[in-house]
Amino acid sequence: MNITIVGGGNIGTAMCSYIKETDEHFITIKTSKPERWSKTITYVDKESGAAHDFELDCITSDPETAFANADIIVMTLPSFMIGDAIDEMEPFVKPGTMVGVVPGSGGCEFYCQELIDRGVIFFGFDRVPCVSRLETYGRKVVASKKAKTRAVAIPNSESKRVAETFANVLHMEIEPLKNYLTVTFTPSNPIVHTSRLFAMFNDITPETHIPDQILFYGAWDDLSSKTMLDCDAELHKICDALDELDLTGVIPLSTHYEIDSVEGLTRKIRSIESMNAILSPLVKVGDDYRIDLGSRYFIEDFPFGLCILKGFAEIAGVEVPTMDAILRWYEKLGNKEYFVDGKFCGKDLAATAIPQNFGIHTKEDVYRLYK
Repeated sequence: MNITIVGGGNIGTAMCSYIKETDEHFITIKTSKPERWSKTITYVDKESGAAHDFELDCITSDPETAFANADIIVMTLPSFMIGDAIDEMEPFVKPGTMVGVVPGSGGCEFYCQELIDRGVIFFGFDRVPCVSRLETYGRKVVASKKAKTRAVAIPNSESKRVAETFANVLHMEIEPLKNYLTVTFTPSNPIVHTSRLFAMFNDITPETHIPDQILFYGAWDDLSSKTMLDCDAELHKICDALDELDLTGVIPLSTHYEIDSVEGLTRKIRSIESMNAILSPLVKVGDDYRIDLGSRYFIEDFPFGLCILKGFAEIAGVEVPTMDAILRWYEKLGNKEYFVDGKFCGKDLAATAIPQNFGIHTKEDVYRLYK
């Protein structure tokens, strides 16, 4: 097959290596910086240290070259870039093409309705297939591949075929899910990152001087764990309220991490070796640090993460006090307006991917889209 990967970051580069474990497929990288790429990429397995090289077939910034003959298009981009990426590919994508997002949260399905109406099979993964980092952009990636992940399609009838296709392409287990809202509700970055940020920085301002860098996961604490578990409990109340959809695939964090207490979650997160060296979104200013509001932790995980979950809570009629507290904190920190007189209707919601911005206002609207 002709497979196009959009975005040459950590995940996209590692996925190319998995696809090239056999030489069956033609891989195109669609990137805004083709001149920085080598056709020969080095992949290093983080666990074993083993390294190998693989060859890319095409590296381009031209949308027609990237999309016109593609059988599969995989976007590995920040959520705030998905809308523009879809607009760019729309003139060239043929019906029957699989077009999707890894991971598929962030309201991606809202931007794809025209493609779906034209016969494109839209898909999303609930989580990334690996933990990876670029050692050299366009040349070398270090990654740890997961044993399995899950995927779903719109229309739902194509989910099994999408899962089987990617099981063969990525050489890993892919489980099909019941409906796309399961991916949108996956309690990953929109809850994990925002809870941790709130717990770490709830009493600072953008001007606050922070003496040292902080490990985001390696220094995880119980307040971060409690906040995250409280958000997860609120998310499952939303799931329960949308009772005409099978959302049993939204796995509670206690099950995902195999823990039964706040302290157990703290120990578990601190023990994840592949993540414990990741730093917090701070920028050095002089001899100390300040919070980096331009980080993806902020510009992605709030407007294209937690705001979406709050939007669905409004539709479902569910109170989410912990999510509200986190959003109100970020609203003040980032100079945003999400709430007006206690109502979730502020002017800055127009720049988010809440479902209401896409004509989804009632439970019936939700059921129509996701059934």
